[in-house]
Amino acid sequence: MNHHLSSRQRLARVAGTGARTFLSAATSERLTILLVSRATFGVDVAADRNVRAPAAVSGCVRWRVVLTCALAIISVLLGQSISLSAAPGRQPNIVFILADDLGYAEVGCYGQKKILTPNLDQLATEGMRFTQCYSGSHVCAPSRSTLMTGLHTGHTPVRANGGDRYLYDEDVAVAEVLKKAGYATGGFGKWGLGTEEDSGFPLKHGFDEWFGFYHQVHAHFYYPYYLWHNHTKFLLPENEGHKRARYSHDEIHKQALHFISDHKDRRFFCYIPYTLPHVELVVPEDSMKPYQGKWEEKPLPDPRAGYIGAEQPYAAHAGMVSRLDRSVGEIMALLKKLDLDRNTVVFFSSDNGPQGNQWQGVADFFNANGPLRGYKGEFYEGGIRVPLIARWPGKIKSSSTNNHVCAFWDFLPAFAELADTDAPKTIDGLSFVPALIGGEQKEHDFLYWEMRGGKNLSQAVRMGNWKAIRHKSDGPMELYDLETDLGEKTNVAANHGDKIEKITKLMATEHADERAYPPEKGSHKPKDYVR
Repeated sequence: MNHHLSSRQRLARVAGTGARTFLSAATSERLTILLVSRATFGVDVAADRNVRAPAAVSGCVRWRVVLTCALAIISVLLGQSISLSAAPGRQPNIVFILADDLGYAEVGCYGQKKILTPNLDQLATEGMRFTQCYSGSHVCAPSRSTLMTGLHTGHTPVRANGGDRYLYDEDVAVAEVLKKAGYATGGFGKWGLGTEEDSGFPLKHGFDEWFGFYHQVHAHFYYPYYLWHNHTKFLLPENEGHKRARYSHDEIHKQALHFISDHKDRRFFCYIPYTLPHVELVVPEDSMKPYQGKWEEKPLPDPRAGYIGAEQPYAAHAGMVSRLDRSVGEIMALLKKLDLDRNTVVFFSSDNGPQGNQWQGVADFFNANGPLRGYKGEFYEGGIRVPLIARWPGKIKSSSTNNHVCAFWDFLPAFAELADTDAPKTIDGLSFVPALIGGEQKEHDFLYWEMRGGKNLSQAVRMGNWKAIRHKSDGPMELYDLETDLGEKTNVAANHGDKIEKITKLMATEHADERAYPPEKGSHKPKDYVR
């Protein structure tokens, strides 16, 4: 049904679902317009509204009104496109909340048993939970680069962590696309794609406002002595002397709430890449308290000089996730208070899988990845499959689950479609708006990832239910059938030479040479952010 319609036509039909207009000329001076449900034209009209035509209005004008309404009826009945741009304010606000290093199964609605996440669970109850969403990479910066540019890591500008990589002026970010469509654009949290000193600065890529961190090392700290607000340092003098007075997450969260309130009367894109629950393992006492004493704990020092370790690592981590959840709840409460929630699409996801290495025991204790193998820093499912929840009342079916395979480079074209504007032509992403609203969704032929470490290039491909990983440029290929082996336990590469040949060629064609960035300038050590 409606498979012949374009995605924009589907959006228009959804926006006006149930609208029926009936006209009757009661007298030459009276028009009665009866509307059931929400008006097609983007304004609320009472169920039975009488509109009196002034006596001075000519018959010609009356007939123009009748003709306009009649054409609207015909447009709806014939399933023609009603452009969202034709109704000012009709395009939804977009809120994208991004967690940092949150595992696939660290949210209750994805199977978490020990950490309480009531607000995220409610978000899923009121919206759609995706089971096969993939991050842009297995680490932070390239994952965010794919999100911003719509390009996978074989093409996106920033393909590895480190402040020496950043967006160039010619790189088009999602905020630029939405700003041109009339959206106010704000970012709150960790940027990681450039600093105030280079071309990757977020205000050069479509953001009207940014509050939080630019450099990813700065974002490692929860009690820094300053944050950034656009071009200006936002000082936190209470944290000086290594005091724990003002938690960076809370400061960022406050600014995100202010942005939403300040822009309640116009369309906005609010991007909130929180740093929770990335290590350091530290959170204010009120978030730890519900978990203290619940489990047997052993101190877990941070091996990095200048970083805060945890006396109770399980309680600290659980508290960080719960504080993240609380912030999501406060955002939703504000949207409802401002009467914005029905015309706001809210997305929640994570930039990659949970922290391994020294903190792997914490991830394992909470079964952070459920049945998935691997952690942050690996192309196994546990490193790149992430939660994705989407909510849009009346448009996205509540309490629904979607198995569509999507990736971070799909967000740019999806946001462009929601905004009724065009995405750049040369991107790798596919809009998944049809999957959100119950339309016919185009599927990817494949998903591709890569990560260079020195001279070595590791690569991964998902093609249908097949998942291939090559850890070294000249190394052997691993192949898994995710339909029968979600945990990637049995390498079947030896039995499927045809698949290996096809994927090997694909890995070669999808990789384009990375930019040669100059060495990073300045110091980015703990002492530069904490004192």
